[in-house]
Amino acid sequence: MKTKRILSAATICVIVLALCASVFAGCTGSSGNEIIVTGSTSVTPLMEKLAEAFEAKNADVTVQITGSGSSQGIADAQKGACEIGMSSRTLKSEELETLESIEICKDGIAIIVNKDCELTDVTSAEVYDLYANGTAIGSVNTPVNRSNGSGTRDGFNELIKNEQGNSLKELKELKGETQDQTGSVIERVAGAKNVMGYISLGSLNDRVKAVSLDGVAATVENIKAGTYKLQRPFVLAVKKGATLSDAAQRFLEFIQSEEGKEIIREFGCIV
Repeated sequence: MKTKRILSAATICVIVLALCASVFAGCTGSSGNEIIVTGSTSVTPLMEKLAEAFEAKNADVTVQITGSGSSQGIADAQKGACEIGMSSRTLKSEELETLESIEICKDGIAIIVNKDCELTDVTSAEVYDLYANGTAIGSVNTPVNRSNGSGTRDGFNELIKNEQGNSLKELKELKGETQDQTGSVIERVAGAKNVMGYISLGSLNDRVKAVSLDGVAATVENIKAGTYKLQRPFVLAVKKGATLSDAAQRFLEFIQSEEGKEIIREFGCIV
């Protein structure tokens, strides 16, 4: 005959509390097996490829990636809303007071137009005049900007200059439209012959075409040589003094490993 085991009230309470804690941990991602990554939409496609390869080798880990803009990723890392923030610009001095900056690669910024547009080469001065004054370049009369907080916008505005050496970054307002995602810039340019935009070189696809800048094509080779001037870093931000979860630490180590670097190279960035 089987003997029934009667649990005490105290034991039942302990079991119930343990089950509740387990469920709560699974809902909040606090189990240590979910890595939260937020930030730059330019860095996001690369991080997704890195995460896919990492998860294939670490079946117990999930990497949750949200493209929300460089500034948001940096803010999330500062307040602990994510373990890793993504930025497509160099961190500012005040941000470095609370964050560690890990540069994983360099990326070019491609100036894009519709595939049927006649433009193949533009000068920095022409692009400046289009975005600053609305001055058309051939048939292109509508510039597309990224939204404030975008690292791609910061890099583009800082590097595009007129003949006097003034940059777009010095202007309070720019002409044209604003799109808040890399994908939406591509969609807008792909749909109209008179539109120009800019995106991460790694996100370039055959729906649009990249034009040369001052006679230099936007290629990995020209970025390495330093002849293509529209380039910026891809940076990961982690909070100073914070202890990363074991999973997040392993993910960072994977990104900086030879396997991770090869994925970054295949994506079209410079390690």
